[in-house]
Amino acid sequence: MFNKIKTALFGKGNVILFELDDWYAWYKDPQKFHNTVVTHLVKEGKKVETISVVNKVFSNKISILIIDGIKYELSVRIYQGLGPTQTVVLKEIESKH
Repeated sequence: MFNKIKTALFGKGNVILFELDDWYAWYKDPQKFHNTVVTHLVKEGKKVETISVVNKVFSNKISILIIDGIKYELSVRIYQGLGPTQTVVLKEIESKH
């Protein structure tokens, strides 16, 4: 399952974006989606710490985590018309210093 995640991980300012090859029912099981993202980040050599994960999804926000000392909010973006593509969005909230 994890080898199907695209390895392209790139950042733009205070946002990290990457796409998943598989479609995850993040709105039904946010913990599984979160775990998939964390596993990918750890494989990329990042130090990841989970702060919180939502139990019920009311928006596209899934969790709060710390990646290499910086706090991020994990959310998902879905593009209409591009097929079953999910983009993982990690938006920097604050630096941990």
